Amino acid sequence: MKKVILLSSLIPALILSGCSQIPTYQKPQTQLPTQPVWQKAKPTTPITLAVDEKTWWQELTGDSTLQTLIDEALLHNSDIALAKLNLQQAQLLLNQSSAAQFPAVSVTSGLARTKSSDEAYPVGKGATFGDFSLGGLLSYELDLWGRVDALNQQAQANFKATQADQKTVQLSVTSAVAQAYLNLMAFNQNVKIAENTVQSRTETLELRQTQLEYGSVTPLNVHQAEAELAAVQIALHQKQEQRDLQLHALAVLVGKSPKALTEMAEQNLSTQALTEYNSLPVPNAMPSDLLERRPDILAMEQRLIAANANIGVAKAALFPSISLTGLLGFQSEALSRLFNGDSVTWNASAAINAPIFDYGKRQSQVQISEAQQQAMVINYQQTIRTAFKEVLDALTQLEASAQQLDAQKRQVVALNQILDLSQKRFDAGYSSYLEVLDAQRNLFNAELAQVTMMLSHSSALVNLYKALGGNWRTGLLLSSNISKNAKVLAPFDVAYP
Repeated sequence: MKKVILLSSLIPALILSGCSQIPTYQKPQTQLPTQPVWQKAKPTTPITLAVDEKTWWQELTGDSTLQTLIDEALLHNSDIALAKLNLQQAQLLLNQSSAAQFPAVSVTSGLARTKSSDEAYPVGKGATFGDFSLGGLLSYELDLWGRVDALNQQAQANFKATQADQKTVQLSVTSAVAQAYLNLMAFNQNVKIAENTVQSRTETLELRQTQLEYGSVTPLNVHQAEAELAAVQIALHQKQEQRDLQLHALAVLVGKSPKALTEMAEQNLSTQALTEYNSLPVPNAMPSDLLERRPDILAMEQRLIAANANIGVAKAALFPSISLTGLLGFQSEALSRLFNGDSVTWNASAAINAPIFDYGKRQSQVQISEAQQQAMVINYQQTIRTAFKEVLDALTQLEASAQQLDAQKRQVVALNQILDLSQKRFDAGYSSYLEVLDAQRNLFNAELAQVTMMLSHSSALVNLYKALGGNWRTGLLLSSNISKNAKVLAPFDVAYP
């Protein structure tokens, strides 16, 4: 009895002395700028940016079609569907891990009828008998070293990482749809420019043919006009092909069925024209900590937390594990007497599994988990560096495209004047028709280049939107909760030249 009392007093002491083996988590230190960065744009006209995404995209494209396509992609895109399934699996794994923290209760039952052999030992003692049982079984693992708790923390971190992964996929799909729609807008605009140019060149050819009949031009001028018209017609067909291919890609990205894809291709989705005003307001400056709201950075940090918890799992395996089992039920030779008072049976047991010598297997697992955690630290820091690069790249592209677009507009204006003057000089007989042809080609190419510059400018805004993890005004409004040292500078200003 004294030994039983002593053992009973030791169990609570063991429970109290048991502790988690998870190392204290410390967020890796990353050298972020202490002052707001990327003051790239020179604002001119302040514009208030709405927080809601619908207004965000409508300001970018000038219509509500893009938001409709984004909504449809969020419902039907295959990558988003897979991300939802991954999140569902992570939730179920978390449920399993959480359930392991509580005792498991199950019902056991048995129905048997046995005839023993007369020839078996003891010889001549064969008999026919039954064995009927019904009981409840309770089993529980004492988490003295925090193994179960570490597994649960690991599952929680993996679940949060999967949640962030889903947001990353949604952000990527949203940005991809926006980029595809901008490309479609540019191709539609190029087709329109080419169609207008074809019409203009056709009228010019007809004029030269009429002039040839009156002898005011030579056949060479007519053939030159024919060649110029054919060149523009080739460009028109190329732009139409590019537009249709982009439309097909957009339909697949949105998640259209083959039938709907065909119908969408036949409709030739109309869009607004890209202009330098179809852009989003960019803040003068943004805090560096704003980047830490990016879902891929959040996911990487949660995986780092999970790797840290995995060290606790590996260290807990170095210590003994204790499992408690209890059984209470009924057992009888006859089914009719199963619930008699004398049929009650019970059993209580404790099992201890203590590692003694395993040739360093468990210790190696601890070292493996520590190395994995260190690798996660490196990946986390690299993710932040990549995020900064993407933001700076987008802002560089934004600034460069704005400057190039301003110069391109001046070039288009100048080439229009050159074409007008060269046409007048040719009509007056002061120059050859080659000057007119050169002016026409240069103007056509410059107009297409201007569309490319406008597309680059709008694409830079989409890239910045993605690099900052979504609508950055929402992030700025919440950034005071991210870091007390981050200085949020307003107002929101549009970055146009």
